[in-house]
Amino acid sequence: VVWAYAHVPHGYQETRPGEIARLITNQIERFAPGFQQRVLKQVETAPADLESWNPNLIGGDVAGGAMNGRQALLRPGFTLDPYRVPTLRGTAKHTARLYLASSSTPPGAGVHGMPGAWAAHAVTKDFTD
Repeated sequence: VVWAYAHVPHGYQETRPGEIARLITNQIERFAPGFQQRVLKQVETAPADLESWNPNLIGGDVAGGAMNGRQALLRPGFTLDPYRVPTLRGTAKHTARLYLASSSTPPGAGVHGMPGAWAAHAVTKDFTD
């Protein structure tokens, strides 16, 4: 199984089905000759497909919205510890053993694996203190 994705401009509407998948496959083939002959099945997912499956992925944006400076610092909310889920009352206490790791936590979308790694550090700290 090979999974690849590519950036497409906001509002992209596919006019030639399979075109993006062909471009990605050609790029992989460029660095791994013989790749195309080994492909048994190919599935292409367009931005509109992603949004239809999950309304939070506006325009097919897998990053979960804006990733500007403000969002980078304040995701998922104003807190010094974005990985521990706060209580519903918004006090300084946190819900015991409930952690958040996703593109909504620092360092944000596009830094694959890091939100989970940093959340794991929070878990480790909680259980070793």
